[in-house]
Amino acid sequence: MRVSERLSDTELLAFLKTLLPVKDWSEARLRPLPVSYTCRFWWLTVPGRSYLIKEFFPDNEENPLYPTLPEQEADALAVLARHGLAPDLEAFAQSPAGTPLLVYGNAPRQSEEIEVGEAAELIGRFAALNEPIPSHQIVPSGYHEVLKSGDDMLALIPQSRKAANLLRLRPETDAVPRREPVRSLVHRSFCLGTILATGDGARLIDWQFAGLGDPVEDIACFVSPGLAMLYGIHPLVAHVEDMFLEAYPQQETVERFLEERTAYHWRLAAYCLLRHETLSTTNAPAARAYGRALEEEVDLLLRLR
Repeated sequence: MRVSERLSDTELLAFLKTLLPVKDWSEARLRPLPVSYTCRFWWLTVPGRSYLIKEFFPDNEENPLYPTLPEQEADALAVLARHGLAPDLEAFAQSPAGTPLLVYGNAPRQSEEIEVGEAAELIGRFAALNEPIPSHQIVPSGYHEVLKSGDDMLALIPQSRKAANLLRLRPETDAVPRREPVRSLVHRSFCLGTILATGDGARLIDWQFAGLGDPVEDIACFVSPGLAMLYGIHPLVAHVEDMFLEAYPQQETVERFLEERTAYHWRLAAYCLLRHETLSTTNAPAARAYGRALEEEVDLLLRLR
């Protein structure tokens, strides 16, 4: 049993009463949300305010592509909330179960709907932000570094027949000229599943995977059918992807994405294959989910050829 499973809703609510500046708890409503691979979530609503509570599972810091780093998320929120890019960081503490607990706060949302143009405007404003955010991991930036990280993941499963097949789809190293790496904060799991509708507009959540890399990665994530599958949402259809790319404010980044995108999709396919094979004996439902995401990315790579 995970440590986090011992934190009951009653214990959590009692703990939140010591953290949050709520004057009247009599109308508070705490509602559990679906559990992800790395976190548990709850909605807490009180008059005039909504909170999203995230409890991080332990032992997810060593993932080869998406290490879960709660402190990085707290650091990002502390800066990005001031720019209307993320919800407010209400609290970051150790839960009674000994796990990291983070609380977002926002004005109550009026609608669940997020328009594709709104998503493009939001991530474009984030990419243009020039305020430094400290203490973030350095992540692969650009076509060649991304391909290398995919190679490194496949090297962890050298006996895999599927890995040998995936290597046949690897983009050519020399297909894109080498460039100086771009380094700015990137979200790295940007999709409709990581955008929160609030009373103040759309806000980006789930910063635990963020790092210093190329904004092209966030575009690749948004249009990735495999990542969408992992977040339980439908992949974008072609005309919606086109709408997103047309609405993205920095068109020079879009041009670089169109040139380099196969590296990002191939790297995600390699990651999904690694997770599919390494989780098959310990977490069969997760392994199956990664297997479906792998199929989506492979299909896309074949269409892009």
